[in-house]
Amino acid sequence: MYRDDDAARAARASALIDEIAELERQKLQQATMEQRLDAAKRELSTLHGPAPAPAREKPPSLLAHVLVFGATAGAAYLGYTLLI
Repeated sequence: MYRDDDAARAARASALIDEIAELERQKLQQATMEQRLDAAKRELSTLHGPAPAPAREKPPSLLAHVLVFGATAGAAYLGYTLLI
């Protein structure tokens, strides 16, 4: 092996070690920020209290059913008499 190859490999290995160390620091900072974000979201949700239950939709009344049935029957009768 050449002496220059050893120096180049050592320099490249040193650069890679430094890059890995920097990326690991960034990864650690990201994890810390995510934990702080989760904690802030939990605290905010406790301040707002539990979410209200969704309102139940009331079914149509008997009067609405009778009106729809009557309108349908009237339209059917009118259509039948016009066709005959």
